[in-house]
Amino acid sequence: MKAVRLLEYGGQLVFNDVPTPTIARDEILVKIRSTAVNHLDLVEASGTARQILPINLPWIPGHEFSGIVEQIGSDVAACAPGDAVFGTTTGMGAYAEYLAVKAAAVARKPSNLSFEEAASVPVASQTAWQGLFTHGHLEKGQAILIHGGAGAVGAYAVQLAAHAGATVIATASGDDEAYLNSIGAGGVIDYREAQFEKVLREKVDVVFDLVGGDAQKRSFLDVATVYALQDAAQAWKDIAEKLPRVHGLSSSGPEAARRKSHGKIVLRVS
Repeated sequence: MKAVRLLEYGGQLVFNDVPTPTIARDEILVKIRSTAVNHLDLVEASGTARQILPINLPWIPGHEFSGIVEQIGSDVAACAPGDAVFGTTTGMGAYAEYLAVKAAAVARKPSNLSFEEAASVPVASQTAWQGLFTHGHLEKGQAILIHGGAGAVGAYAVQLAAHAGATVIATASGDDEAYLNSIGAGGVIDYREAQFEKVLREKVDVVFDLVGGDAQKRSFLDVATVYALQDAAQAWKDIAEKLPRVHGLSSSGPEAARRKSHGKIVLRVS
């Protein structure tokens, strides 16, 4: 089969013949129709992150794909030859005519998606899901600020967060406001016209930062109150309104109302 390979870190991609892979009992052989290009491939190929993202050279790039099932392993029951599928790679990359992949790493391709569209889904959508729910623990009724909401991952994050019942505010260029509103954003802040921390008035429970740099530093202003370490007891009282029966604390009364503020409470240790 034909494949694109990297022979050495930082080297040029080559297009040549390689053996068609064989499959294990729990794998399927997919005839690739489309594969997506990701920044991750470039980072891995450069070798700058080889300590945490090692690759086995020669290496075939490509972390997501769509195609047709050509062959299935003896333990595979969820799909059959001829099925249209999409998914993520589990070993060899997808810049090739054929790919051996774990059956658990693929799903049926929706009929309303082209092969090109399906190949663009897995990495961005899983990144958004993990950021929102695995790490951010976003829940219904919470509010989230998504930096870079119109990007590949950001657009999935906006849709998934809105579908989960969260209030979604996104930063993007003003040109993308209508698009972001159409996929679930309740508010859009044009980062070219305003600093989000100066115009944002809603309580924000989660910040999903897809921009980094200065935007990330300024995002920590969801921090509402800072106490000295020795005042931890007072800080506990201030958050007791969320857990009124924990530790025997109560948030009832006028003092609690005056202390109520949005954002995170932080203890300064040093």
